[in-house]
Amino acid sequence: MRPLRDEEPRRIGPYRVLAELGEGGMGRVLLAAADDGQLVALKVMRPHLLHDAQFRFRFRREVITSREVAASPWTAAVLASDEDAPEPWLASEFFHGPTLAEAIGANGPLDEPASRRLMHGLAAGLADVHRHNVVHRDLKPSNVILTEDGVKIIDFGIARVPGPQGDATITETGALVGAPAYMSPEQITKRPVGPPSDLFSLGTSVITAGTGQSPFDAESLFDIMSNVVNGRPDLRALPVSLRPLVEACMDKDPDRRVTAADLLARVGEPLAGPWPPSIAALEARQRDEVADLARRNGWDTQVRPDRTVVMFGPGFVPAGDPMPEGPTVVQGAAQDAGDPIPEGPTTPYPPDGSFPHPPGGLPPAPKPDRTILYGAFAIVAVIALAGLVFLLGDRDEPEPGSGAGEESEETSAYEDWDGDWDSETTATEPEPEPDPIRDAAIGDCFYDYGGEFEADLEPAYCDDGTFEVVDVFYGNTDLSSCDYTDRVSTRVSSSAHDMVLCLSYRHGYGDAYHAEVGECVFGPEEADSVWYVIDCQTGAFRVLERLPGESDMDLCTDSTYYNHAFWFTTSETYLDVLLCLQYIYPDDMGYAELNNCMYMSGDPSAGATYTFSDCDGANVYVTGRTDEYEASGFCGNDGWSTWASSDFAVHRYTVCWRYL
Repeated sequence: MRPLRDEEPRRIGPYRVLAELGEGGMGRVLLAAADDGQLVALKVMRPHLLHDAQFRFRFRREVITSREVAASPWTAAVLASDEDAPEPWLASEFFHGPTLAEAIGANGPLDEPASRRLMHGLAAGLADVHRHNVVHRDLKPSNVILTEDGVKIIDFGIARVPGPQGDATITETGALVGAPAYMSPEQITKRPVGPPSDLFSLGTSVITAGTGQSPFDAESLFDIMSNVVNGRPDLRALPVSLRPLVEACMDKDPDRRVTAADLLARVGEPLAGPWPPSIAALEARQRDEVADLARRNGWDTQVRPDRTVVMFGPGFVPAGDPMPEGPTVVQGAAQDAGDPIPEGPTTPYPPDGSFPHPPGGLPPAPKPDRTILYGAFAIVAVIALAGLVFLLGDRDEPEPGSGAGEESEETSAYEDWDGDWDSETTATEPEPEPDPIRDAAIGDCFYDYGGEFEADLEPAYCDDGTFEVVDVFYGNTDLSSCDYTDRVSTRVSSSAHDMVLCLSYRHGYGDAYHAEVGECVFGPEEADSVWYVIDCQTGAFRVLERLPGESDMDLCTDSTYYNHAFWFTTSETYLDVLLCLQYIYPDDMGYAELNNCMYMSGDPSAGATYTFSDCDGANVYVTGRTDEYEASGFCGNDGWSTWASSDFAVHRYTVCWRYL
């Protein structure tokens, strides 16, 4: 927990902001208090994303998804939100307890009972999440809180609702968003992602908890992704009893992985008892920090029966202590392993029904591709009509030798049929010819033989160089309908069908083609390589500018901290994209220049951390810089800091400094 900076707001929406809990790619998480004293984890968007409509739409989607799973006892319920505020925010329940990542970092691997209890909680939580038809897609130790009475899964920022084929029906198709070391193979290779993906991440997280490190860790991001797709995790460091449970999650083929419900039955009920003392100590320290924060303002804290936390004192209007309604699931309580998890009441939308939607309304559900079905109908109809014509011809022209009133075998056969010709003819009339525009559904692809201002679409397989339908709007021809859809390259309206198609170009160099400012990307150094959108972390590249229609990297030189570029060229100039990038170094020393003032934390001989600082508050200043690694001779008698990228030879440095 970090104190607020002087320039930060002290109130957001109806909440009083108290401290910072953490931060991620899209925003920061703050500790805040409602007017009745209830503490919340308040997620707010990063300032540089506030004017980006696509990020606002993602934030809105996170709110919707989080509300869907809020009834689960294994997630933090959404209490309130305002996606349309100048600074959009999402408030969810606050619980005392460290994240799994914090617990491992502070005290090392969990013991067998704690690892089994963790696996039980994760399996139960995912079973609930999947029952709501949601895939988390970013399950990792930093998104798991170890509370006094169990596990809480948090952060549904990139969760998705699976489509008809088990794929994530989303606008950013195949984008590699998340932490690669905890992804599934299908996420990295851009295959359909469904509930089995979460089970692979569960297995990786449990291995990390039981051994102290991810089984797929490597020096470079490329090697991490390769290990996830091709490597086999070493389970020998896990307790013998847990190995088959974890192994059932780690199959590279998602169809062969265990489901969350089945895993829950296999794990069985964990032994009752608290977390290990080291985890309890972390929770106690957090309780003390929150209590101390309250005391400094003349308040006190209380943990309510539902384990949420309230402050009370001057300025708060207490709302009382709510008691849990109906049965609650408490980890460690007796329960048959095969029993379903109680679903509990669904968290309602605002009572006035005013839950906000994107402009233009929510998009309709994707329509299935009926091309094959239409073809089959057409063939059956042709055969039926041909047979009908043949039979009618025989009836009108009886064979020679049969009298006018003479009954033949053919006419007696007709008398056995008790329908009428008109209804039969109507029933076999073919349906209209398939229209690729009218029948387009999310996930269909087209070639566009037109240009920037006029489309000429032809149906195609979804290969590189095609345009994929990422949204369909009916009842209007307004191209701005696509404004709140991610990854849109072009828009097509059809007055004949009164509809709009939002299309996304599929570039052969990967989904980084659609990366927006503030997102991070990564790929191999070699030319003509595939780049992905990825979580922001050391070794990745943060997008500083996205310049459509450009491929001249000299246009990037004015970007702050610009040190890399990647461009995507196409056969149409308007589809070209230039990304101006910032390589993410371990700390600010990677960006330091001569005479910069910095604050050094820690022992330089053991690996200190350097951050930019005003010279009045700094303790060192930069005396030189070279793009060589471990060039200590360059610094003479000055101190020095050095680092080198395992993926990009150009990103290495030795920076010299002196004490102020």
